[in-house]
Amino acid sequence: VNSQLQVELLKKAAAAKGITVKEATVSTVNDIQQAARSLAGDVQAVYVPTDNVLASAIPTLISVTEEAKLPVICAEGGMVRAGGLATLGVDYYKLGFQTGVMAADILSGKSKPADMAIQAQKEFKPTINLKEAAKIGLKVPEDLLKGAEVIK
Repeated sequence: VNSQLQVELLKKAAAAKGITVKEATVSTVNDIQQAARSLAGDVQAVYVPTDNVLASAIPTLISVTEEAKLPVICAEGGMVRAGGLATLGVDYYKLGFQTGVMAADILSGKSKPADMAIQAQKEFKPTINLKEAAKIGLKVPEDLLKGAEVIK
């Protein structure tokens, strides 16, 4: 359900930019290679939402996308470190820290859970994998690297 919500948000944002989204779904790690092959040659990039099935098998996806010279844009940095191209996505460390601050406020009596607003990550830092960019023949502009976590 979480992945589907992310794809729906992507479709909305893409439509606003005149970009068409083609979906390929997977239920298990065994589906990844076939889904990636169905996209290769038919798309210009692949987006991977925060999905445990995909996160656990990024190298399988990358083995197909590298061959097709497709950039893989991920929803979080761990997937980029595992072989994806880039993200401006969720940082689980920052979310955990933010959750810890909220928990400390509850435990100290400063706040009550029922009175606390729902919070989301506020600051995002790009993560860019230059090794992957080189493998697919992509030159990353220098201005995109400023302030980014760069994987060499």
